[in-house]
Amino acid sequence: MTNVQRSCLCVLLITTLQATQMMGQRVSAGNGAIRVMTYNVDEGTDYIELQQATTTSQFLVAVGETISAVRLTDPPARMQAVAQQIMAAAPTLVSLQEVDQWYSGIYDPNTGTCGPLTLEFDMLQELTAELASLGGHYEVAVQATQYAFPPTPGFIAPNAYICVQVFDYNVILARTDLGAKRLQWNNPQSGHFANILYFNTPIGVIPLPRVWASVDATFNGKAFRFIGTHLESIDPGIQELQGGELRAGPANTTLPVIVAMDSNAQAAPLPQSATYLDFMNAGYADAWSEVYPLLSGFTCCQAPLVNNPTSELYQRIDLILTLGNIQAQSIGLYGATTNTQTPDGLWPSDHAGVEAQVVVETI
Repeated sequence: MTNVQRSCLCVLLITTLQATQMMGQRVSAGNGAIRVMTYNVDEGTDYIELQQATTTSQFLVAVGETISAVRLTDPPARMQAVAQQIMAAAPTLVSLQEVDQWYSGIYDPNTGTCGPLTLEFDMLQELTAELASLGGHYEVAVQATQYAFPPTPGFIAPNAYICVQVFDYNVILARTDLGAKRLQWNNPQSGHFANILYFNTPIGVIPLPRVWASVDATFNGKAFRFIGTHLESIDPGIQELQGGELRAGPANTTLPVIVAMDSNAQAAPLPQSATYLDFMNAGYADAWSEVYPLLSGFTCCQAPLVNNPTSELYQRIDLILTLGNIQAQSIGLYGATTNTQTPDGLWPSDHAGVEAQVVVETI
């Protein structure tokens, strides 16, 4: 074997080892290290049909298509799969996005009113119940309402009129089984960004707010602020402004900061988005790049119905960023391989979860 062949083999072995680790292997406990995670659990729709509707009739059909798509993605089964990935990662703090409640009922087109609505899917309840059944010990530290759409009429062919309502939350979960000497958290906060997208529809203008949530935590005597958020996906300019609001607002603290988010801002492949570069230029460290500077680590996105047989992840937008005296030790992707799919072949989410092990150093 030549020196060139040996070098190639060495690189191949190292790359294979890194890829195996990043795809969901349990990371080492470390000395005083804390595991944190971000996971967009997928509300079941990107509202594409609603964005494309130009008439009232098209909007009614789009509402029906939206709830039909959500049903096809089987949120209860997927939340069980997400819970399994959280258990495999064993994070101390978890930032969750797109954690929805979906309600539906009958719409009477003659009176223009909605009848009583029934809760179809409660993704947070389904997720936390499965975590508990698997032996997990988590509590909801923050449940921040991102948006709450009112009961909205829709139509499902051939002749079903319905009403649909959705509440979307960003959530922070915290471990409860570590004891107060190891983990304490307080000061739960949340807030909406001032810069938001307004969506013109045939039934009027609909605001699409975005929210952040945070807690102050102490782990093994080291204090820091943990922030979760979900930045704007459609308008890059608004997204960049929201990133600035985050840095100037909840992240403006003397504490070291960990931001675990679906940023919708491309870190890989190149070109990197302006929002991501803003964080880098402001002194934030990207945990993935610290651990795997040569690996892409794609986190998004599977097919809309999450039923694609092989992974279609093509960009890295789910990020764990740190500011201050924090060192990333290891990081991994969860829910990104076919063995994590539901029995019916659905991905846990259209995103992969990202878990990092970091050490908050003494200043």
